[in-house]
Amino acid sequence: MKEKLADSVYGKIREAIISGTLSSDELIQEQGVADQYGVSKITAREVLQRLCHDHYLKSLPRKGYLILEISPAQLNMIQKVRFQVEALALREIIRHCSDAEIDQLEAILDTPASSQYDPYATVNSNFHLQLARMSKNPYLYDTLHTFIGSVCRYAMTNGASIITQVDDPHHRQIVEALRKRDMELAVEELRLDLQLSRDEL
Repeated sequence: MKEKLADSVYGKIREAIISGTLSSDELIQEQGVADQYGVSKITAREVLQRLCHDHYLKSLPRKGYLILEISPAQLNMIQKVRFQVEALALREIIRHCSDAEIDQLEAILDTPASSQYDPYATVNSNFHLQLARMSKNPYLYDTLHTFIGSVCRYAMTNGASIITQVDDPHHRQIVEALRKRDMELAVEELRLDLQLSRDEL
């Protein structure tokens, strides 16, 4: 019960950050969260620390928490590391996954997003997280999960096009490359999807 309540509060605060309801200069305090959402101060602290871990907030010792803003330069660094992580996922999929498993990726592309504010519920996020899941490497998945949250938040708060295109042709090209077991093409389409130049890699 406590975990479900904490998850609910986490989701509400995360949505407030993404939607802009919480401003970047607004100091968030444990007692305020506890009072607003009707939870204990301990639960409020756990939720805020989780948001710090997921790079939504930064902690100011003995003061509170502030929204962690992501600069374009930081986004680019995230995307470069993310590319290497996802390229590894593609390699593992080509080595180990069946055509039926690869078909699951296309099914995701044909399914409408369930939320416009949940960064993990967009078609784009579902697609990339499924790539990580199919690698069968939980460490790879956890790493990408964190990156996805940061990238989606940047896009949603800055009006960027990184996640807003519903039917991204690069996603379908990645699926086709995986079906053909063409690693080079899959990685190239991933690079284009992440909007990285060859000189950056």
